[in-house]
Amino acid sequence: MQKKNNYTNKFDIDLAKGMQMEETLKEFFEGKRIEVKSERHIWETTGNHFVEYECRGKPSGIAVTEAEFWALMLIREDETIVMVYIVPIERMKALARKHWNNKTIGGDDNASKGVLVPIEEIGECI
Repeated sequence: MQKKNNYTNKFDIDLAKGMQMEETLKEFFEGKRIEVKSERHIWETTGNHFVEYECRGKPSGIAVTEAEFWALMLIREDETIVMVYIVPIERMKALARKHWNNKTIGGDDNASKGVLVPIEEIGECI
């Protein structure tokens, strides 16, 4: 006896829903300011995102952003984008404050000060 398969081909319905969600996302971000940061391959070892707040003695990064959202792109050494997190800026600031004791230097020429925020916590910001 052949096992009954509950799968039905709903491609046309799923496609329409997917296209509607794409439009909804586009409309959601339309006119919004987004600060885009990339974390290149070191995150794979540390599990952290370096949130810059000062560079060369002046406020920078999260301390001065006027963005509404913080977009973190996780990138591998071969430049493959692995994941993109998009979180409200206030949530990112709260995470940086929470991890204020994890301050360090980094960035180009180690000219920046920042806070190490566990990427896992960024992903839990729902």
